[in-house]
Amino acid sequence: MKHYRIKDLPESLRPRERLEKYGPSSLSDSELLAIILRTGGRGKSALNLAEEILREKGNVSELSVLSFERVSSIKDIGKAKAAQLVAAFELGRRADSGPIKGKKIKFPTDVVDYLRKNYGNLKDEIFGAIYLNQANRVLKSEILHIGGRKSSYVDVGKIMKRALELSATRLIVFHNHPSGNPIPSVDDRKITEKISEAGELLDIELLDHIIVGGDKFFSFSEGGLNV
Repeated sequence: MKHYRIKDLPESLRPRERLEKYGPSSLSDSELLAIILRTGGRGKSALNLAEEILREKGNVSELSVLSFERVSSIKDIGKAKAAQLVAAFELGRRADSGPIKGKKIKFPTDVVDYLRKNYGNLKDEIFGAIYLNQANRVLKSEILHIGGRKSSYVDVGKIMKRALELSATRLIVFHNHPSGNPIPSVDDRKITEKISEAGELLDIELLDHIIVGGDKFFSFSEGGLNV
């Protein structure tokens, strides 16, 4: 692969200049990543590095849910660049929660489209929660764990602590099945039971556990399984 310095490119091809002139939507994923990275590695530009990262990780969606540790382990990234990327993706998630934050949820499955769009096609497993107030309005949606959904991986105490911090009285938990099959496993049922029992002790109602896989989903409440 040919490596080049960004400053050696014609001005019309430099990511920052293109963003300024044409707007961020005109840039490719690798160009946007290059702007965040700012510098490349030995013998390569930020754009070269961004292109290599995307080839290795597949796409931006896959990269965006990796932990700090996994991002920093990518060749030529290191802790400083990893912090920049993780922070940028977290800001994106917070901005993207705009359509759901404050939304009044009549039925738990009202959030299915949001979950499928954001997490349905990820290759890594994630587990998260949507916190609601007494009026069923969304206070916050966040990922709580990346890389496994067995009951031993999910910190129920962390889920409840976060609910108390947000003054949430209800919650919907969710996770994805990279296989595309959203049917719950034995571990999925165990997790749901543990969260429901913990919620009862704190007067925090578990409304649903939703599993997404591709464009499919499974709702514990709609599927007749106890939550």
